[in-house]
Amino acid sequence: MNYGTVPAFKQLTFPGGSGVELWLAGPSGADMVPEQLWNTLSKSEQNRADRFLRPEDRALFVMTRGILRFLLGTATGVAAGAIAFAEGPFGKPYLSQVRGPLFNVSHSGSFALIGLSESRPIGVDIERMRLTGDELNVAKRFFSAAEYRALQAQEKDAMLSDFYKIWTCKEAVLKACGAGISEHLKHFSVEVTKDGFAIDPEPDWIPPAHAAISAAPVAVPPGYAGCCALA
Repeated sequence: MNYGTVPAFKQLTFPGGSGVELWLAGPSGADMVPEQLWNTLSKSEQNRADRFLRPEDRALFVMTRGILRFLLGTATGVAAGAIAFAEGPFGKPYLSQVRGPLFNVSHSGSFALIGLSESRPIGVDIERMRLTGDELNVAKRFFSAAEYRALQAQEKDAMLSDFYKIWTCKEAVLKACGAGISEHLKHFSVEVTKDGFAIDPEPDWIPPAHAAISAAPVAVPPGYAGCCALA
């Protein structure tokens, strides 16, 4: 295995709530895995990393998981390699055996977005924007009717940007709620506004505990879209 240096990571500003830390990590190396991060991973995480066929996917996974462990170790006072995770019913991880922040991660391309929250459930999503020509078909199948109509009325460049803004917002909201992604994508609509996002859920879809859910775009590198949501 080729070892490299730890990729850069920096804290981002999140205007959507106090007690929240957002971190952007990357870019990850094309085929270099930082030894310092690799050594903090559990054996199961190392095995998972080794199953990736593409070296760049392995490097992205190790960077994301290793920096997450570092941030959680700093927040809890537990060594990064000793952090233990458990998973919720839809695979969302949480801290096991130690009290600490709620968290969520997402990675795409060569960057990772990591969110920590003192009290409110958090969801984050980052996506590399790529024009496939199939965006409207995807929106018609998975988005709400209102979202599809809004995208259909736009020119190509604006449509691509808003498609990924809506996509990242929907994923971040559902991750914050701890809900399954595929079965709930149409249960609420996201409107892209000049101030960020307006969320319009179907009646009775969002549980009372998550009635105050909010989402805001995140300043990620050019060519990417990002969102953070709090439930």
